[in-house]
Order: sequence, then structure tokens, then C-alpha cells
Amino acid sequence: MLTPLLAAALALQPAPESPAPAAPGANEVVTIDLLPLEHAAAARCAVAFATVSRWQKVGDARGSGYPDFAESGGREFFVRVIAKLMEDTGLSREDIISLTARAADDNEAAGGDARVKAIMPACVMMKSAAGL
Repeated sequence: MLTPLLAAALALQPAPESPAPAAPGANEVVTIDLLPLEHAAAARCAVAFATVSRWQKVGDARGSGYPDFAESGGREFFVRVIAKLMEDTGLSREDIISLTARAADDNEAAGGDARVKAIMPACVMMKSAAGL
């Protein structure tokens, strides 16, 4: 069970150039790319589930090919991931809001739907491995 979770996490994360700090410096902008691998992969998936749920809620055709993540564990996955991220990294609520908003904006930008579609199989596997 751990192997699929690790494979999903690795599939979602670009190779880091150097070890990433757990928490940002005073003037550093928080991005998913600065997070440790485990947290970055989970955060990308959490935001992808939220993005698809929003598309479905507003009737955007980009959300039509996915299950209802709001009802099938996507919302709970998001909550758990964000809580663990805050606990493990010491990021503030404001940092988390900024991080998730920036990632959601990336999903809405040109090519964002293709990015969501590409990571979704690994995200569904990660959600399932979490028991959701």
C-alpha cells in the first residue's frame, strides 16, 4: 500500500535542485515547489480536487469527466492535507491560503486543465491510499 502512495508522490513532483526548506523566510513567497516532496504531491492533489469540485459546482465542462470529489472524499482529503501541512511545516494560515490560491490560479490558467488531467490518476490513487 505504501508503494503506490510513494509512486504517486514521486510522479507529481519535479526533481528538486536542492533540499527545500520546510517553512519560508520572512519575505519568501510560499509555493508548492518549496515544500518537501510528500507535502508538495499531496498539496497538488488537494488543490486539483478542489479545482475540479469548483468546475463541477459552476457547471464548467472541464469538470464533467470526473467523479464528484466533493462527495467522494476529495474535500476530506483537502482538509487532512492542509492540516498536516500546517502541523508539519509550521506554515501560517495566511501562507496556506496564499499557497493554495496560487496553485488554484495555476490550474485555471492556460493549460491548467491539462495539468489537472495529467496528475489526476496519481491523485485518485493517493486519495484511495488515504482511505478516502
